[in-house]
Amino acid sequence: MGLENLARIRAIVSDVDGVLTGGEIVVTESGENKTFNVRDGLGMSLFLKAGFQFALLSGRESKAVRLRARELGLGAVKVGRLDKETAFAEILSELNLEADQVAYIGDDLPDLAPIRLAGIGFCPANAVDEVRAAADYVIPVEGGRGVVRHVVEMILKSQNLWERCVAAFEPRGTVSAES
Repeated sequence: MGLENLARIRAIVSDVDGVLTGGEIVVTESGENKTFNVRDGLGMSLFLKAGFQFALLSGRESKAVRLRARELGLGAVKVGRLDKETAFAEILSELNLEADQVAYIGDDLPDLAPIRLAGIGFCPANAVDEVRAAADYVIPVEGGRGVVRHVVEMILKSQNLWERCVAAFEPRGTVSAES
């Protein structure tokens, strides 16, 4: 499946470290810290509001990822899962979707199987060579810099839903100077 088939996509499954984050993990005595891009968060929210599904699949166990997923209202969240092929199949079952209805975003070797199995595979510009070669589309930004937002916009625009998302932020009426 290539970019011409974005119309079939009903969900996105995304890796976390290196996609939603820049790939850095800060480990402190109280745990780990992650930095997420706010535009990715809005993109995920818009995607959900447009009637799609969004899931996270990470090789690392992470309280920060679970918290962020809860804040955004994401459904399926699989963390601490290095066997991403099996976890991807579980997500498909939970979401009641076929692989060709799902876009996958990943950046490193554990993401190879789901990128190849998904209907369409995406990766950030700084993904490892093997993932870049396997992906259908390389997003022109690095991980943690709006990769997910870029994918969300591509899918929503391909399905003629982006303008409706933008319209929700436009003024609802005229504001007079006397108000």
